[in-house]
Amino acid sequence: MGFFFPLSCFASEAAVPTTQEVSNKINLEAVVVSVDDFFNKNPFFVAGVVFIWLVVVPLGQEYFRKYKFISAIDAFRKLRDDPNYQLLDIRDEKSLDFLNSPNLKILNKSVLQLAFSEGDEEGFLREVLEKFKEPDKTTVCVLDNFDGNSMKVAELLAKNGLKEAYAIRGGIRGNKGWQEIQETLLPPSVHIYPKKKAKVSQQPSGNGGVNSQTEGSSSSVTGLLANEPEKISNESVISSSELTSGTKCGPRSSSPYPNYPDLKPPSSPTPSKPEI
Repeated sequence: MGFFFPLSCFASEAAVPTTQEVSNKINLEAVVVSVDDFFNKNPFFVAGVVFIWLVVVPLGQEYFRKYKFISAIDAFRKLRDDPNYQLLDIRDEKSLDFLNSPNLKILNKSVLQLAFSEGDEEGFLREVLEKFKEPDKTTVCVLDNFDGNSMKVAELLAKNGLKEAYAIRGGIRGNKGWQEIQETLLPPSVHIYPKKKAKVSQQPSGNGGVNSQTEGSSSSVTGLLANEPEKISNESVISSSELTSGTKCGPRSSSPYPNYPDLKPPSSPTPSKPEI
């Protein structure tokens, strides 16, 4: 009998957690059913919450973020209207040799040119902060060839001392970038064009070499060539006048010694007296 009593006690203890699990399962099902009923009864409220979470919150974060994209025309307007806005050109030296930065003299501003390279963020940041007297009050518009590193630089500057930073969408040469909109939306003084190299014309020299002449020398040569017809025409006039004078004086003799018609020049054994 002593063996049955402990077994009955264990059985009663084991039955208690089974009852709790059943009660917990019932409560969970009740919660799910109540939530489903709430969604069915208030569909517009649920849709509004989802819209706020998926649309309004991201847009708010984008609006209040200190770094973001900006169009080229909006960047020019901010540079024109706010003295605290500055233009930062992060292209390398090769790109600057081909296409220079916009000229902002009309806005009484100069463009800061600092090439950005990944891996040297600290040095780049240090140089940028040294260029501005009050970085915490300065907003920069970052300009690249395209959209390459402009957003990275804007984020780096906005998180490390500058008030705000904008990445110009399209850069200089991209879609709707600075160069694409300048003809219709920007004043001529800030237009940028590829740099033209001096034209060199090559002409063969007399000794087989090559003589290079600039445009100025070629123009002088052209001027000399232009005067040649006048000289030719003058010579033709002179020669024609000489011919007419010759015909007036009479026919010329075919003898090699016109003053000795009898063909007895001084070199002959019996020279004759010349006629004058």
